[in-house]
Amino acid sequence: MTKKLHEKISSTHEITTQFSNTGREDPRTLDFVHRCDQEFGWGVTWLEAEVDMTPGVGVRHRIVDYKSASRDGRPFEDYIRKYGIPNMGSPQCTTRLKENVMDSYRRSIGWMPRTFDTAIGIRADEAHRVSVRALEARFIYPLVEWGWTKDMVIKEVLSWPFDLGLKEHEGNCMDCWKKSFRKLATIAVEAPERFDWTREMEEKYGDFKVTDATRSPCGRRLFFRGHKTVDDIFNLPNKPGFKPFVDGYFPNEEDPLDFGVGCGESCEVGSDERYGVQLELELE
Repeated sequence: MTKKLHEKISSTHEITTQFSNTGREDPRTLDFVHRCDQEFGWGVTWLEAEVDMTPGVGVRHRIVDYKSASRDGRPFEDYIRKYGIPNMGSPQCTTRLKENVMDSYRRSIGWMPRTFDTAIGIRADEAHRVSVRALEARFIYPLVEWGWTKDMVIKEVLSWPFDLGLKEHEGNCMDCWKKSFRKLATIAVEAPERFDWTREMEEKYGDFKVTDATRSPCGRRLFFRGHKTVDDIFNLPNKPGFKPFVDGYFPNEEDPLDFGVGCGESCEVGSDERYGVQLELELE
């Protein structure tokens, strides 16, 4: 979507393209954004959250670049230190680490809310995910308008000299709590080190800002659905009959291991769950 918009309207519109890094994206995602910027000349502004611990002061932005962008989870931990571990009871990680950060940057360059359009990469075959607030918030959906489906996107990207290189269950975020248990358990088998940071956050902040909405049966605040710990995720593949997730796997809606696939993992900006994307393009 970003590539096509730059090709179609960059001569008539002012475009700003931002990538807000949480420190918990897969390094291949950072490589991909950087390569896109090099190949297509988008002028990507790399951002990270600047979390002020003062009560009542919101998240601001700081400008980084491909080389200096955090790979160790620092921005995400800063967020947790102030707001607590995100989970289904407090799903604010994308709002704080993506939307608020990009909003802070846009204000700094004079782009006030609702004075520009925000292009969101939802495809035509998932148009049901279009926000009910689209008109009010000035969200636009070019791929929906153009009729682009998943197969068309794949065909386009296959024509490029590079690719993202991630498996479907890996996704951009290392071990996002919104992933289905089957995907998380598969990652635990294939790349258990991806959970090291999450386990550390559980140990350091599990007793911080525990509320009725976020409290697990053990009294702590945890990331994953059903108040599962990292150890619980690691135990899932040991259950009889467990099948790992593979690309092209068709989820069984009756199986609790598959809950959360598809748009249940959605993190686009402007979604009605208030989750944001890793890559956003603005039009004025």
